[in-house]
Amino acid sequence: MKRTHIRIIVLIFSLILVMLMTGCKNKAASEANSNTADIKNIFGIEDFENAMKDKGYDFEILDVDEDFLPTTRKRLVNNDMAIDIYIFDSEEDAQREAGYIDDGGCTYNNGRKGVHVTWVSYPHFFKKGCLIVQYVGEDIDIVKDLGDIMGEQFAGYRWD
Repeated sequence: MKRTHIRIIVLIFSLILVMLMTGCKNKAASEANSNTADIKNIFGIEDFENAMKDKGYDFEILDVDEDFLPTTRKRLVNNDMAIDIYIFDSEEDAQREAGYIDDGGCTYNNGRKGVHVTWVSYPHFFKKGCLIVQYVGEDIDIVKDLGDIMGEQFAGYRWD
């Protein structure tokens, strides 16, 4: 009888252990899938391109040299405009760098590097997801469309 009890106890213990391990594995897989989904849902350059196309813009995306923001920079161009797109590795990196740009959009200072720029026209800076988008110009329709896509501008000239 004792052997039977020991076998039953070992069997029950084994079942409980398997159930616990399966639950942890499923939870870890669920968390991994959730993190992957979050990464896929971060607004990136493809999203920006698609949103601009949806607004009716015809453009080309060019590779350009790094500028005052320490990251990859692309330029969206057509006959009427140029928009710089700064692509960061994370939303946190984009947020941190956006914080180094003054409200007027003419000074960048991260404590190690300071730059003051005199733009040829009005600067406008927008941030969403992993992107900072910069438009320098006076076309209020472009500024409005960028605001629709990216949210309210965080720095630069505002028509209030």
